[in-house]
Amino acid sequence: MITKIAVENFKCFEKEELEISCLNLFSGINSMGKSTMIQALLLLRQAQEQNALDKGIYLNGKYTNIGVGRDLLYTNAQDNFIGISLESENGVFKKRYCYEGEADFLREISEEDKNQLLGLNLFEIGFTYIAADRLGPQSSYQKSYYEVWEHRQIGNHGEYAVHYLREHELDDVENEAVLFEGEANHRISRQVECWMSEITPGVTFRTEDYGHGNMVGLTVHQRSAAAADYFSAQNVGFGISYVLPVILALVKAKRGELLILENPEAHLHPRGQRKMGELIARAAQGGVQIIVETHSDHVLNGIRISAKRNILEPEKVRLFYFDRLEKKNGIENVVLPVIQKPVLQKDGRLSFWPDGFFDEWDKAIDEMF
Repeated sequence: MITKIAVENFKCFEKEELEISCLNLFSGINSMGKSTMIQALLLLRQAQEQNALDKGIYLNGKYTNIGVGRDLLYTNAQDNFIGISLESENGVFKKRYCYEGEADFLREISEEDKNQLLGLNLFEIGFTYIAADRLGPQSSYQKSYYEVWEHRQIGNHGEYAVHYLREHELDDVENEAVLFEGEANHRISRQVECWMSEITPGVTFRTEDYGHGNMVGLTVHQRSAAAADYFSAQNVGFGISYVLPVILALVKAKRGELLILENPEAHLHPRGQRKMGELIARAAQGGVQIIVETHSDHVLNGIRISAKRNILEPEKVRLFYFDRLEKKNGIENVVLPVIQKPVLQKDGRLSFWPDGFFDEWDKAIDEMF
């Protein structure tokens, strides 16, 4: 498991490091570094899958598209290098890359022990990344036996989620912490369906192999409809298509694996967002390392409630609020990112509430009354 992420001369950060744990929640103001810290991890994963980890990093690829070197280098960098380092219980993995302004591949300039990557879940098969721009409702979904069987992936945008669900529907869920309470069937398909129904009430589904065109289908039944009616995913709204990959990723993840989720609350109503927070908390309690970027106070509250109910040990949680600090630099004001770190307590409370950290509702109430 990764215990620290550090970057140098990386986009908005001159130098920054985060000590992380099992469940890590990134929130805060736009353009203050949330996605930047995630991109550092994605660049390394991208390089590993492109067999370039001991040579350098490609700035554009499967996981992230940054552009060229000048888009990555910190604006006021004093040195012409970009650094990314990770720490785990097995040691330090540290890389520096030579800056080239117009290049989309940056060469490694540090000479570090190649074995330092051993044991980092970022480079293992179980790594999963679910982007914010997930696939919307479709009449059919792609198949990829290579991704679904060889790499146990469901696609960065959830494009292989339906195929994965069909191929692995009879697998048992290994992380007992995410098992839906009161459900004796521990197979992935049933557990995903239970959590889907909890988050989007009354939903059941089934998959269909179309055979032709290497495609698979998803049909959905909602409790309010006639008992026998199943509808194409295209006809039941964005919420189900957006949430399915996230729930599947959380249910299938095993102890020690790394899961990065961007905006898991997208297209969900408030209760669904809170339940999503509880599922995230359960997965982390079971030993899955999760980094979640969110703008939802309901997701946070789901995590807080889980701590209060003793479902989640608060020591396994790290909260990061990415804020801005204005400093005078000569005659100009310079905006710098600053990261505040409130601590989750056993009763679900936080050690302090940074200004702007999910407090907009309170501010609105004050204005109304």
